[in-house]
Order: sequence, then C-alpha cells, then structure tokens
Amino acid sequence: MARLVALLLLALAALAPSAAWAHAALVQSDPADGQVLAAAPTMAHLRFNEPVSPLVFRLFDASGRIHRDLGVTRHERMIMVTLPAGLGTGSHVLSWRVTSTDGHPIGGSLTFSVGQASAARSAPAEDVETGPRWPLWLSRLILYCGLFLGVGGAFFRSWFTPGAQEQRSVILVRALLIAGLLAAPVSLALQGLDALGSPLSDIAVAPTWRAGFATTLGYTVIAAVLSLASAFASLVLREQLWRRVLSLAALVGVGIALSLSGHASSAQPQWLTRSAVLIHGVAVAYWIGALLPLALLLRGRSGSLPEVVRAWSTGAVAAVTALVLTGTALAWIQVQSPGALVGTAYGRILYAKLALVVALLGLAAMNRFRLTPALGQADRRAERRLSASAGAELVLALVILGLVGLWRFTPPPRALETPPASRSEAVVAHLHTPQAMAEVTLVSGHTGPARARIVLVGSSGPLDPKEVTLSLSNGSAGVEAIARPAARVGPGEWEVRDLVLPVPGRWDVRVEVLVSDFEKAVLEGGLEVRP
Repeated sequence: MARLVALLLLALAALAPSAAWAHAALVQSDPADGQVLAAAPTMAHLRFNEPVSPLVFRLFDASGRIHRDLGVTRHERMIMVTLPAGLGTGSHVLSWRVTSTDGHPIGGSLTFSVGQASAARSAPAEDVETGPRWPLWLSRLILYCGLFLGVGGAFFRSWFTPGAQEQRSVILVRALLIAGLLAAPVSLALQGLDALGSPLSDIAVAPTWRAGFATTLGYTVIAAVLSLASAFASLVLREQLWRRVLSLAALVGVGIALSLSGHASSAQPQWLTRSAVLIHGVAVAYWIGALLPLALLLRGRSGSLPEVVRAWSTGAVAAVTALVLTGTALAWIQVQSPGALVGTAYGRILYAKLALVVALLGLAAMNRFRLTPALGQADRRAERRLSASAGAELVLALVILGLVGLWRFTPPPRALETPPASRSEAVVAHLHTPQAMAEVTLVSGHTGPARARIVLVGSSGPLDPKEVTLSLSNGSAGVEAIARPAARVGPGEWEVRDLVLPVPGRWDVRVEVLVSDFEKAVLEGGLEVRP
C-alpha cells in the first residue's frame, strides 16, 4: 500500500498543473485589466463564461492599503464589486476569488490605474496560491474508498451473503465506512481552504467551513455522509429486509453524491451528465465494492460459494455494461477530441485510467467466463485463482480511484477553450441609476450587423420588467436613435438581434425599462464601436 500511495503521489507531481484550475473563466471586466482611467470608478464588473459564486475580494490601492470589506453582488455570470470612494492617482489591484458550478475555486487579479500608472509592485503575498493540494487529494481518495469499497461492500454483504460467517470482511467494510465518514468533513474543510487560498493553519476557523459549504462539494458531502451512515446501519441491523433496504439506499446515494459536484456533473447537457455520473457511480460501487468481501469469502471456502458468486456475477455484467456506456459518454463530453488525450493533463490522466480499466475488464471477463463456471468442482484451484484475481482487481481499482482524485486539479479539455465572448471582441457599457444597473454588451463590437445583450439588476436583485427598449445613437455622425424592443432570453437577461451600426465611434446608449404600468426606469451611457 505504501508503494501504491508513493506511485500516485509521483503521478500527481507529473500530471497536475502548477495552478488550480476549473472550467469557469473570466470573459470581460470593466475596468479592463491594465486600463488607465481619467476618474476613479465606483464599481468594477467581472463577467464569467458561466455562473459563479463570490468567495474573496480585496482591493490593494495605490497607497498600499488593503480594502477587504467590499460590497459584492452576483447575478448569474456577472459579479459587481462596489469600490471604495476616493481612490487616488496610481495603480490599484482588485484580487478576486470565485467558485464555479463544479465547486472548484478560481482566482485572479485585475489592475487598473487612475490618472497614471504607479511604479510596478510585486504581487501581494496574500494572493499566492496556498491551497492544500496533497491533503485534499488524500482526503478525496479516502472518501472514494469509503463510498465505493465501503458502501459497495455493505451492499454485497446484505444482498448476497446475509448469513455468511466471514467476519473479517464485516470488520474491514465497517472500517472503510468509518474512514469515509471521517474523511468527508475533512475534505469539506480542505475545500474551504482551497476556495479561500488559505493555509492549513486556518482549517478550524469558521470562514473556512462556510467557504467549503458554499461550494457544490457541500451537497456532495451531505449526500455522502447519509450514504455511508445508511451502509453502516445495514451492517448492524439484524432484520434482513431493513439491511437490504438501507444498503440499496446507500448504493444509490453514492451516485447521487457524485452527481452533485465535479467537472463531469457540471457539463452540458445537465440531464445527461448528472444522470450518467449517478449511474456510473452506482455501477462502480456495485462492482468494486464486492471485491474485498468476495476475496475473503473465497478463502473461507463457504459451501454456498458457487451460488453467491454466480448471483453477483449476473448483476456485475449489467453494472460493467452501464459503467462502460456512461464512462464513454462522459469522456467524450469532457475530452471532445482524441488529440486532447495526450495534449492535456486531464487527457493523460484519462488515458492512464482507461488503460487500467481495460486491464480490470480483462480480469473480470476471465473471472466470469473461466473461473466462475469452475467453482463447485473438486478442484480447489479455481477458488484460489478467483480469490487472487479479485485481489488484483481491488489493487487496480485503488489505483484508478487515486487517478480520479487527480482530476480535482486539472480542467477538462472542454473547459480550456477560449470563451466565445473573448473571441468576438465584444464591447460593454455599464449604465447606473440609484434604483438599477444595466450591462449592455454588443456581441460584435464593430460596425455592421450587431446583436446586443442586456443584463438588468435592481437594488435588491435581478429585475423582471414588463418591457425593455434599447436605443443607440451617434450624434457626431448624424445618426439618430436606433430604437429596438428587447426580447427576454432568461431571468434578468434580454436581447436585441436586428441591429445595424453604420459608423464607428462613440455611440450613446439608452435603456428604457418598464418596471410596471406606473414605473419606468431610464439608464444612459455610452460605448465605443470599432471600424
């Protein structure tokens, strides 16, 4: 086991990138990174390629002061940060950290200047990545062992060997479940440290735990604890019906827990990816969870052994089929091209996992078609060979679980594409009144046909007006207002498609928002249209 852990640690050093990644990415900001402004801004706007949740925002101003209590508002893909009043001349750094829909944190810094840029400064020490990568990986591996080996082992004991006298497997399965129950909260705390970029010394403070629960891993940990506890109860109760009910609920709970967070479950389409992850998790727990008690049962030479193995093997065929189908679908969604298997860290881990899975399937096929039919005969060699094969499958399964844990630190290839808004060179105008704010984005920020997207936010959250009208005019070029009604495309989001901007330059933007029959808000500003 020590050699196995050492091997996996070396693999993490070779395959994991030097920075924490996730598939959310910053698309645009206002002020833009490196922009020099004539006057100090009152707000900063960060737009991402997917919905994110704010974690930590700090402003390091030109005088060296650190502002931590910044007002932060979130609306879907946009984060709005209220900046301190009276920012002086020089360069200011807004350090941000958010968590994406898959529960993984990302961070960065935005530098803008007022009047003129200051002398270059080194990066603030508080922004250095200090996430507990190795403990986080190890806690995930232990949690996976509890879910797959512990819960799957409890299911095997309750459904296939309820009266078996082999107590060693019961003790080991209970130990795995207890280890999983201990690793679950530790994993959540380490997730909080990683989210905040804090050192291990902060593991016991309240903000760390709040940050961990704020990510989607919080839901996974809750479902995992319920699953582990249900499986443990199935090993304690004597009533066979309740043992089976609880172990079956725990097995399904493994799939539910895994589907609530992670790269695979956050990909689109959600109905497919979350369902595939759920089925994949249940199939894995059914298969590899039986390996430990099965190997010990084979050594004990129980009289009912042939019937037990054949009954479990029948279900294992269905489980392996589901595992292969769902795994293929998820791999295709995440990788998208064969070249990404060797061109990205995620792909290399997947390639190594696939090689081990093929070996695992080879052993399973040999067990199913050669060793299992030989059980019950006078020759005891079939039992010894099947026991050794089950042990080899268990070792391979542990290595695979270790590799899966490495995905926590590597983005899937689908996430490494440049966000569409970055490629389109969109231009953005932010319009403000005391009651509302509108973000107007010209998806094609140059002359010719254009499409505008409007995001509306009220003082207490997204606006849901009855009508929205967008007007664009360029008085210096003699272009009067081009007014178009906007169509609703989502909560607080509107769109105008039939726009044509004939000349470049500064355009005046006006958004009329009919909040109700008796209330109307008007927001005005401007943006630059490129030739």
